[in-house]
Amino acid sequence: MKVLICGEYGIYCRELITRLKKENHDIFVITGSEKNRREKPRNGVFQEYNFSYRSKNVCTVMKNIKADIMIILGICDTKYTWRDTGQESVRYLTGVTNLLMSAREAGIRQVIYCSSLGVYENTGGGMIDNETEFEAGSVLMQTVIQTEYMCEEQNRPGEFQISVIRYPEIYGDYKTHDYNVCSRIMERFWGSPAVEIEAERQHRILYVKDAVDVLVRVFMQEEKESCYLIPGTVYTERQILEAVENVVQGRKTDVRELEYTKGALPAVGKDSNEKLGSYEKYSLEDGLRELFKIYEKEKELEIREETKKSVVREKLIPLAENIGLFFIVTILYYLFKDTWLGSILDFYLIYVVVIAVVYGCAHSLFAALLTLLARIGEVFLVGETFEYAAFTGLLQILIIGVLVGYMRDKYKRSNGDLEDEKKYYESELVDMTRIYDGNRYVKEIYEKRLVNYENSMVRIYEVASRLDFWEPQKVIFQAVDVVSELMEMEDAAVYITGGNSDYMRLAAASSERARELGKSLYAGSDFFMHQELVERTVYRNREIDSKLPAYACGIYEKDKLSAVIMLWTKDLTKVNLYEANTLALICRLIESSMNHATTYWNMLADQYIEGTDVLREEEFNRIEEIYKGGAAENKLEYAMLKVPGKLMAGRNEAVYKKVCSLVRQTDILGEKAGDLYIILANTSRDEAGYVMSRFQNAGIQVDSIVG
Repeated sequence: MKVLICGEYGIYCRELITRLKKENHDIFVITGSEKNRREKPRNGVFQEYNFSYRSKNVCTVMKNIKADIMIILGICDTKYTWRDTGQESVRYLTGVTNLLMSAREAGIRQVIYCSSLGVYENTGGGMIDNETEFEAGSVLMQTVIQTEYMCEEQNRPGEFQISVIRYPEIYGDYKTHDYNVCSRIMERFWGSPAVEIEAERQHRILYVKDAVDVLVRVFMQEEKESCYLIPGTVYTERQILEAVENVVQGRKTDVRELEYTKGALPAVGKDSNEKLGSYEKYSLEDGLRELFKIYEKEKELEIREETKKSVVREKLIPLAENIGLFFIVTILYYLFKDTWLGSILDFYLIYVVVIAVVYGCAHSLFAALLTLLARIGEVFLVGETFEYAAFTGLLQILIIGVLVGYMRDKYKRSNGDLEDEKKYYESELVDMTRIYDGNRYVKEIYEKRLVNYENSMVRIYEVASRLDFWEPQKVIFQAVDVVSELMEMEDAAVYITGGNSDYMRLAAASSERARELGKSLYAGSDFFMHQELVERTVYRNREIDSKLPAYACGIYEKDKLSAVIMLWTKDLTKVNLYEANTLALICRLIESSMNHATTYWNMLADQYIEGTDVLREEEFNRIEEIYKGGAAENKLEYAMLKVPGKLMAGRNEAVYKKVCSLVRQTDILGEKAGDLYIILANTSRDEAGYVMSRFQNAGIQVDSIVG
């Protein structure tokens, strides 16, 4: 696929090029700069065009490229500094307008534009989504809002589709506008004696490489939405400053905390990360640490630039040293001219060679010129004739000086090239090491998933198929073992629903942690996985300290929710799309087993006493054994109430109905030795006491608690 990127080569652009190149896409870049670049195009770029976004040539370029998709970096484009907001606003609007109009004329069918959640910066509390009206006060965000309106007008799904990604504040590039709070705080912390922050002011931020990951996932979607909201993570300016202090060690500065009267940021109602399968890989400190490395390198470059400004001074000093050494040699020459030392040493030749070795060919030529002038001056002052021997002596000095200077310059250039090559290969080695580590990790994962029998699909089916031979009640208990074994997570729980699916009751759990969520849950519209239950997908939670499960998946009987399986883990490497798909497969197998068991159970026409929901003795004994086994394995707790047989004399239907009205739908009633027994599922002895009181208040005597 041909991809056209409109943006300057910041970290965002370079990382995007790297990611797309790995997918073997042909990448073209319009840099937005009219100045020709001295360096070669970025590695991975098929062709680079140095045109302003407002140039008439942009349309011609697009027609020649015939790109399948265009990516406008927009708010992530480091070309815009926003120092002069008025001028930059005009450049931004006209630039994006020309890009969109040219793309449409050139026949490009898809466009991705990078926008900002800052378009809601003045929105009050509550929640924001795609339908929330824009409200912003800064010139920068007003410009972005105008651009969004233009994108909405130009958008023609199927013909000229524009997908907008609204990012939080992206940080990670060195020199960006002051809107980037992380760069601003780090720069002031490093270069100023005092830092002013609005301590309680909140910011949504996202590291630049995580932002690129979002864009790549949008790029890879076949059916793209018109808008994606990326919330990032909320931090206060105090938290950001503390993270900067941890990253920049050994630096202290005064902190002035200003008052901030506005409230907290509104919540993002439609988080696109979950749908895209994207999550933040860089914590705040990790991202700031990478930013600080770039900051240090840029400071070194600034020092080099300052050095270039003093190039005249640097050239004058060697020149002065050259001339000073010439005068010293001339004095020595005349002092030792008539001595034996002067007869065996050529002071000027030594002088030229020394200059050539120290400063190179250019200075050796200048030194030879000074020597020539000295010899000619000597001839005129003394009145001697300029003999052939003097000429050959000067020629000898010139040739030797030039040769030595040339060799010196040659080896210096060679050493410099070798040093540059060394640095290049060192950087390549780092990249190759990262690629190798990534490939090795992927290899190990796929070996574990596909080659290793313990986690193969055959193994999953084999373990899950054991449920096909158990009764419906036992399927629920044993499902805890099955899902824990296959997902390699010790903490698992199964909640079941009654006639009213808005309430769920804990049926079985493998550990105390799996019971922490509670014995009864209300699964209404505010339930943490309500959307996943509606869409019949797997819920995933990436919060380490959250009490909510890492995974949860529903079990259905036809179109009705019958149970929910939940899993907990602190290992975030296990919270990924593969594990979610594996759980979905396991749940479908468990669902099939439960449905088979239920069908078989319902086929036994004589399991209930006619006209009631009371099990006959044989079937009740079987259920009792199942509960005893589950309690012995610490998967559940239960209590059993006994209603004396004298109350049930003649199987009084009215008494049966009254008893049924006093218990839950998940409790089990059965006849045993002429008495009526009630198994209270997931109920302790203390809790059973309340049920006994309820029966006694209703005029039904309960003799004892068995369990």
